[in-house]
Amino acid sequence: MSRSKNTRDISSRRRRKQEKGLPWAYIVPAIIVVGVIIGAVYIETSSGAATTSVLLAGGLNFPFQCLGSEALFLHIHPHLQIVIDGKNVTIPGGIGIENAIPEGQSTWGQVYGGGSSSCYEPVHTHDASGLIHIESPSNTNYTLGNFFTIWNQTYAYALVNGTKHPIVFSSTDILGYTTNSTYKLVLLVDGKPSTAFGNLVLNTLDYCGPQITSTSSVCYPTDWNSGTNSGGTPAWNGQVGTYPYGVGHTIEIEYGPASSLP
Repeated sequence: MSRSKNTRDISSRRRRKQEKGLPWAYIVPAIIVVGVIIGAVYIETSSGAATTSVLLAGGLNFPFQCLGSEALFLHIHPHLQIVIDGKNVTIPGGIGIENAIPEGQSTWGQVYGGGSSSCYEPVHTHDASGLIHIESPSNTNYTLGNFFTIWNQTYAYALVNGTKHPIVFSSTDILGYTTNSTYKLVLLVDGKPSTAFGNLVLNTLDYCGPQITSTSSVCYPTDWNSGTNSGGTPAWNGQVGTYPYGVGHTIEIEYGPASSLP
């Protein structure tokens, strides 16, 4: 056998071997790429379920002056709960904090605060407990509609049952769930229906107070028994303990079958 023929035979065998293994050369990288995509989707879904949605970057169009620090002239804590089809919706921490910084974990997930490049709206949240922090240099009236506007400016969307929803609220719409002939939306204040909806003034609806003694309360650990809030007692006109509207108030937005709601 000549050297040239032998060389051709070896080259032929190599080509056949390469061609035989060619599908795997494509399949293996394809499997890797698919795995990466699935992993990315899982991470996005998992983190979204925990944080409700994605924090936006700085330069936010907040409705009130964004303060360099939390003012305590008016210092109260309303509590909001959103229930859609019988399931609680997470209200995330970091609402109203520009360039919010993770500061640790609480019973209700990630706790957010601020750094040197951060500022605070007078209405904001620190964790996902549903506790709204109103910390203002004046007794300005802040409404439930203001809170949703601030939430909408802070987060890209709300995540409900794994689906992205707009951050909106009105008498007929909560997070994109709209009323119709069979479904209704109700606002309950202290357990009673209210027609105020976005115009509901939060200043008169403090929840936290010295009556809160359990560390499992939504008032703990972000403010209950802190030195600046004297055991959860609200501040009014710059004075702790002079709040004229009582404590323990509740705010709940419910959406579901009309037959099941008040």
